[in-house]
Amino acid sequence: MQVLTEIRSAFVRNRLLIGAIALSFFVILILSAFIAYALLDVSPNLEGSISNMMGSATGYAAIPPPYTSGLYRLIFLNNIGHFWNPARVWVWIPFVGMLSLGFELVLNAVVIGAVISFATLTKGAAYTIAGLTPHGIFEIPAFILEFAGLGRWHVTSIRAIYTKLSGRKIDRPLLTEGVKDAILLSLLSLALFAIAAYVETFVTPRLLGLS
Repeated sequence: MQVLTEIRSAFVRNRLLIGAIALSFFVILILSAFIAYALLDVSPNLEGSISNMMGSATGYAAIPPPYTSGLYRLIFLNNIGHFWNPARVWVWIPFVGMLSLGFELVLNAVVIGAVISFATLTKGAAYTIAGLTPHGIFEIPAFILEFAGLGRWHVTSIRAIYTKLSGRKIDRPLLTEGVKDAILLSLLSLALFAIAAYVETFVTPRLLGLS
């Protein structure tokens, strides 16, 4: 019960941040989906080029087959790699990381929107719904919570730095609360990413009739 109380309190304290990130994410996603759909609809050659490029990339990447732990690890590590990756540790650095946070938000929303449109045009709406919705209901909230966790971290750390540079005493309870919220939101996103990867590996292929 204590854990649930902590989670509930964190969501209440960060509801505006989570709401703003979710709104931005979905607005960009929807705009991207419409633009991609329009471009692909009027440019059949573009659709074919993308299909060939994806086919080539799949061949080079040697993606593990469905229903395997290898595919699960690939999907999970790819999703969390935007934030939990030694090569991208700078995303947590105050000031600098905020620029990356905005870029990652736009990039993920644009990619998902484009994938929705491409899949709908090439495979049909039913295929797209079956292929993206089951894991998407976990994956998209995971991205939003991770962005919120990073956002909370940057707000907290930058406030502390500014307070220190101003010669004032840092509010330690407020600092501790902010760090705890950032960690909690990030851990929740990791849990959702793990569930999303499992669904995408073992459930989605079955819905699409893949063997």
